[in-house]
Amino acid sequence: MIEFPLSYYEGNLMFSQDDSSWAYYEIPGFNYDFLANEEKMSEFKRLESFFWQINADLHLLIVPEFQSVRDKYEQYKETLSGPVVEAAIHHIEDTIHVLEQRHGKEGTQYRFYVGVKLPDTDKEKSSFFKEAKRLFQDFFQFIHDKSGIAAPDIAEDVILRQRKNEQRVFTKVAGRLTGHPIDEDTAQWLIRRNWYRGIAKAPVLKPWSPEYTVHYKEYEEGTIKVRRPKYRDVLRLTEGRIDESPGRSLIVKQVVGGEDKEGHVAFLTISNVPFEMNFPGDEYLYAIQGLDFPVEISIRTETMENRKALSAVRNKQKELKDQDRHAQETNNDTSLTVIEGRVESQELEAHLQKTRMPLLLSSIVLCVSASDEDELKRRTDILVDTFDDMGIRLEQPYGDQWLLFNEFLPGAKRYVTDYIHFMEPGTLAGGMFGATKQVGDGQGFYIGHTGILNQPVYIAPNLAAQGIRGTKTNALSACFLGSLGGGKSYNANLITYNAVLSGAKALVIDPKGERGNWAEDLTALQGHMNIINLSSDPIHTGKLDPFSIFADNPKDAQTLALNILTYYTGVRMDDSDRFPKLGKAVREVSEEQKFPSMTAVVEHLRKSSDMTSSKLGEHMMTFKELSFANLLFGDGDTSNSIKFETALNVLMTHDLELPTPETDPKEYTLNEMLSVGMMLPIGSFALKFIQSDRSQFKIVEVDEAWSMLNTAQGRSLSSRMIREGRSMQAGIYLITQNANDLLDEKIKNNIGMKFAFRSTDPNELQNVLKLFNLRDTEYNRSIISDLENGHCLMQDIYGRCAVIKFDALFADLDKAFDTRPPLERRAQKEEVFV
Repeated sequence: MIEFPLSYYEGNLMFSQDDSSWAYYEIPGFNYDFLANEEKMSEFKRLESFFWQINADLHLLIVPEFQSVRDKYEQYKETLSGPVVEAAIHHIEDTIHVLEQRHGKEGTQYRFYVGVKLPDTDKEKSSFFKEAKRLFQDFFQFIHDKSGIAAPDIAEDVILRQRKNEQRVFTKVAGRLTGHPIDEDTAQWLIRRNWYRGIAKAPVLKPWSPEYTVHYKEYEEGTIKVRRPKYRDVLRLTEGRIDESPGRSLIVKQVVGGEDKEGHVAFLTISNVPFEMNFPGDEYLYAIQGLDFPVEISIRTETMENRKALSAVRNKQKELKDQDRHAQETNNDTSLTVIEGRVESQELEAHLQKTRMPLLLSSIVLCVSASDEDELKRRTDILVDTFDDMGIRLEQPYGDQWLLFNEFLPGAKRYVTDYIHFMEPGTLAGGMFGATKQVGDGQGFYIGHTGILNQPVYIAPNLAAQGIRGTKTNALSACFLGSLGGGKSYNANLITYNAVLSGAKALVIDPKGERGNWAEDLTALQGHMNIINLSSDPIHTGKLDPFSIFADNPKDAQTLALNILTYYTGVRMDDSDRFPKLGKAVREVSEEQKFPSMTAVVEHLRKSSDMTSSKLGEHMMTFKELSFANLLFGDGDTSNSIKFETALNVLMTHDLELPTPETDPKEYTLNEMLSVGMMLPIGSFALKFIQSDRSQFKIVEVDEAWSMLNTAQGRSLSSRMIREGRSMQAGIYLITQNANDLLDEKIKNNIGMKFAFRSTDPNELQNVLKLFNLRDTEYNRSIISDLENGHCLMQDIYGRCAVIKFDALFADLDKAFDTRPPLERRAQKEEVFV
């Protein structure tokens, strides 16, 4: 039997019974699947460099965190605000019920930790007689230490010096792995979770820290202050029973909710690692994330510096040579293992001499757990086969299961020494510690699932601006790309709806008029939704007139009016003859007329004595006389202007005749040109919307965004919307078929989350990958071109990518957001709950 290895911990520092000290850090996962080979090699070099230069004993942990669906949503409830909180809570309870039915009560995500053994503090040198005297003075404490009645004393000076040592280690961990120190709650969880394997999520005691008493010891040299940890207090984290009787597995027994529960746990060790492994290709640590059950990994390494490594290799060569000579002397054939060993040792010796790298004395332990013995057997068999395909042999040692159990504890030591491998830093780095398939924010609301485990994906749309550690962007805006029918609008609608429930305010710009059914279908928002359906009806006259939109801001009204005029007339800013005349007309009408309007500007141009101005006015009259032009050309009456005062606002324009994205602007008809131009004042509505209350998170969803981005004026307006959105706490959701629309650096660099749906056009695939900052490889192209409806490639605010399946969960939401024709809907039924 062995004693619990940890005596005390504080922050991320672990103090062990054997007087060793460890510092533990959490390592953020990094995207891997979509990297090109040279990018994968860059990640390999980064990890190899860390293992090469750290020069300390390491404890690497890969552990699945079982996330309770209810716990996650209870945290989400605390963030709710706004007028629809009651409806949001009702929606949350329904969501929890469905998710627990479909995916179980807990989801899984992998977390990565690195423990670094700190150097021993300098021990005071003293004579034998002084030590004997000191031991006699503290005889009873000595007895308590050795008998396990109490944990060893820890001098305050030791804690202070180890904290300084930890700071030096942290510099290396943060620099190479971008890790950060764990907190005490995480330290407690890393310990306690071991006694809940195969049973339930380990509860964390809050608030709780290990207790200790303070004592002062007097010696001839002076008085020192020590902490005496309450050993029994730390042992509270080990509550549970372990049954070792199965031999090759353990049975963990725990009381959960007043009931006795059992979990079955098996520990497997790597007994053979091939001398040569393929990279990329054999990422043996990353491989566990492709299994349909969670796997834990504990890796312990000791660094053998180059000189000692060479000595060890040469000693091994002598041993193998003796075995070879003995076989020849006895007239026996030398075994293939010995022959290969001699060759490999000679190659390793040459490599060590050339590179001067250290060797890592490494042992790798894998852990599988299940609720019953049969499922445990299935999982261990699959795990063994998976590693066997990479040439790695796993064994399930008999009688060592309890010892291997303890190796997963932070601050513990290596207990089983039969499976130590002399590894190059690159062999360990090639496993890709830290690579992940996870995506999303890990908090907020559910939008779908990913991976073979169907891991739930959660997002919090306003999180990027909070300066969270590890994020690659602070942009709140998002884009949705893909060909027709892939699911762009559906899934943008889903995110916007959930954000409104959580307290956001939203404006949805719908130039195709596809959201008129929301008034009836989105019952949770009834009374908090304003659907504005603009048409050629005279009651809507002037509602898109710049002087109506910006009635309270003449300068913005003039700017928008001038943008509209330059678009319709084709006048460029560098046209020194015509551009000043348009500007002058807008300015004079705005400043001189009591009720300025676009109609007044056109009349001002027409009646001008200047021939050029008059021609420009006549040109604008061509558009003014079209059927739905009255939306743009008002009469100065602003009493019926559009207001966005509800939680969800939808601006629909049924009569717009937008061209297809592929149509050359030179080939636009008059109606198509008028329709595209009207996206400018519609976009200006969005700009005015996001400039409201800065304390309120807002979303502007722009469908058919290409029609705005396809003009110089529209790109400038969109860029301004996105930039101001960052400072005004607003996210602009751009829905478009063309990634090329977003490749302008001013727009691209200010987009956070990205969602790419199916596309097969080679040029479009190239642009999507460029937008995602991914290499243009056949693998990445095939991922996007082979996506099914409702599936997309998502890039989160941490830069991670994964294919996810959007999921509305409920039939009423599926019906509300689905813009496909009825026949197509019936052809592809999704699994939804009523």
